[in-house]
Amino acid sequence: MTNIDILYEKIDRGREGKNIGLKTGIPKLDEYTGGIQPIYTLVFGVSGSGKSALALYSYIYRPLKDYPNKNIKLCYFSLELSAELLLAKLLCLYIYEEYGKIIPYTDLMS
Repeated sequence: MTNIDILYEKIDRGREGKNIGLKTGIPKLDEYTGGIQPIYTLVFGVSGSGKSALALYSYIYRPLKDYPNKNIKLCYFSLELSAELLLAKLLCLYIYEEYGKIIPYTDLMS
């Protein structure tokens, strides 16, 4: 199969509405990206610029929360967060959204 054939196949899938990604919870981002697509996404920047917040909310929390019956496979690599810290932040997001209670992850883990 040539690249041209693959392109035509993707165009046909788009016409059938099959190229629409999962919602990120940020409508403007979805408008520009088409939502989360089944590809790798690299987010980079200086420390404190919001990389982890964007990735945790839009690429992990929202898809898992909004599509509970969809077989979503995620692979998250961070050079700054441990697995426990990542889970604590996700739990804080859940507690806020479900119960309206703001609990900083530092309080949760102390």
